[in-house]
Amino acid sequence: MGFYFVSFTMKFSKALICLTLLLTGCDFSNPESPDLDLIIPNSYTIYKTSSPLTIDGKNEESVWDKAEWTDPFIDILGEIMPKPYYDTRVKMLWDEEYIYFYAEMEEEHVWGDITQRDAVIFYNNDFEIFIKPNQYQPYYGEFEVNALGTLWELFLARPYRRNGPVLDHWDLNGTKVGVDVQGTLNDPSDIDESWSVELAIPIKPLANIDRGNDFGVGSMWRINFSRVQWQHQITDGVYEKKTDDQGNRLPENNWVWTQQSAIDMHRPEHWGYLYFAENQDSEIDKDGLENEYQLLFHLYRNQLNWQRDNGTFSADIKNLGGSNFNINETKLTASTTLTKLGFELTVTNSEQTSLTINQDGYIIKTP
Repeated sequence: MGFYFVSFTMKFSKALICLTLLLTGCDFSNPESPDLDLIIPNSYTIYKTSSPLTIDGKNEESVWDKAEWTDPFIDILGEIMPKPYYDTRVKMLWDEEYIYFYAEMEEEHVWGDITQRDAVIFYNNDFEIFIKPNQYQPYYGEFEVNALGTLWELFLARPYRRNGPVLDHWDLNGTKVGVDVQGTLNDPSDIDESWSVELAIPIKPLANIDRGNDFGVGSMWRINFSRVQWQHQITDGVYEKKTDDQGNRLPENNWVWTQQSAIDMHRPEHWGYLYFAENQDSEIDKDGLENEYQLLFHLYRNQLNWQRDNGTFSADIKNLGGSNFNINETKLTASTTLTKLGFELTVTNSEQTSLTINQDGYIIKTP
């Protein structure tokens, strides 16, 4: 979701924040934090296609048969929350021009009323794509589509936690959207089966988010998907969002492919790994630094929280959780230093490979 969603979720109680920190292993009482059980995101291998696709919201072309389904979506906080009451899953393909997405969403009542492009689409039930060509840079793109096929595209130079900036009228010319409803649209008199979204997003402009980054077989991007689902009621034959006794909208459900461990899609470190391949026989080269990367951002979030609570960044790594860690049986060390612009955090493994991040989310890998 965009900025408005983050603002809304910031109203959640401190109790939920504390629960989330506890479940992700944050323990400030132990300065060495010897063991942290950090979540490693899901991964997906996307295969190349040479066959043309008609973007109509259907997956009738045989080429879609070779694309694998993602796992069914779960709650944004993870499996600690109830399973979504509707199934959602996605397939992907790519070629030299586009990256293709096909999302299938169970739904008994398909509705939508937002028709203006680049409006705030998540005020309807929607399907969302978050995509980042380079995990070592902070910028990324976001795409949202409702059941009417209305599209919202955003470009974020940095996540909202670092104040953007955000271009919410960022249009990738050539983006194609198709929607198919297995049932009826905006007709509450019957029960629908599902709705599906198919997108073709120009791949070169996406790759250029990384300022000239190339793409192709062997590339690795970061990606996640979100489905926003509102509780509704039917009043005089019209769909309306449910409200509480004070007239406030009930909170939406947020279902995702790989868990965010917080009600916030704008934590790209939690997004899944997208590996570009020629076909099912292609070898995938992974950098093997998932534990280092997750610890780095665990400490990064702690540093931002420290600055929020104390007005300044901390020069003492103990204030952020400690300097020695065992992450999924990988031993790592951490340090932090203050700079003129903010801070740097470094995580190093036993082979002396380091990841260093600054306050804005730029990462350097050494050696």
